[in-house]
Amino acid sequence: MHNDTTHRTARLPLPRPHSSAVTWIDSRHAIVARTMPSGAIDVTELDLPGGEGGEASALTRVADMIGNRERVVISGSAAMRTALERQYVAIYRRPDRLVDVEPDAPMSRHDLVERLRELTR
Repeated sequence: MHNDTTHRTARLPLPRPHSSAVTWIDSRHAIVARTMPSGAIDVTELDLPGGEGGEASALTRVADMIGNRERVVISGSAAMRTALERQYVAIYRRPDRLVDVEPDAPMSRHDLVERLRELTR
């Protein structure tokens, strides 16, 4: 008896990198490195305004830049890091996406991009 078996190759989607962002923030400025849908990395620096009401709107701008990503790392001065984490959770309602507690030492654009590459692997 002859058994004629046809073998099919399933086409599985390639794994895509995690949509991620790494941010460094202090009272004067923020740097946000994030993955884009194309796979490219975008790095944006923002000067943060001081003064009454300025911090809240600045944190909202930074949280908007981070976006609704799967993995988010926020580093920087303790007070600003905590404030940004709270703002991010208030906007996106996803505290589970915040990963790692990063040191408060300043990070360069290069450091952020390298950390982002590690995070998306």
